[in-house]
Amino acid sequence: MHRLISFQNQKTMNFFSKRYKLIHSIKKKNEYSIHSPYMFDLHNRLIKKYKRNPYRLISSLQEEFGKDNIYIIKSSYNEFIAIQSQVKDVSVIIIENPYFDNESYNEFIKIISDPRRIVSIDLYKIGIILQNTKLSPQEYRF
Repeated sequence: MHRLISFQNQKTMNFFSKRYKLIHSIKKKNEYSIHSPYMFDLHNRLIKKYKRNPYRLISSLQEEFGKDNIYIIKSSYNEFIAIQSQVKDVSVIIIENPYFDNESYNEFIKIISDPRRIVSIDLYKIGIILQNTKLSPQEYRF
């Protein structure tokens, strides 16, 4: 499940992506909307610093959680279901290009609506799912 992630080129962004990029920027929050001490710390150490550079963020998450605990999947609910037998509480699932088109967006919504998802972090270019049962269920959009 470990592979290189490919992001859409900003110049070739379709109408769907442009529209949702605007909606995402209007609805996004900052660190003051985070109530969990764990998430506040993770946000200030990694997410805030690298949210505009997904490659560096993924690399930092690999250093933080271990390469074996990072799963990169397409925005596909079936792929999310398929890796459930492999993930642990310390695993981090990264969803690539959740806003690429209407289909990938709908699949992303299915993933973040799944009851196994404890914390979802929507960074527009990637989505991050934490299934750590010690955390409180939350959805973040940065």
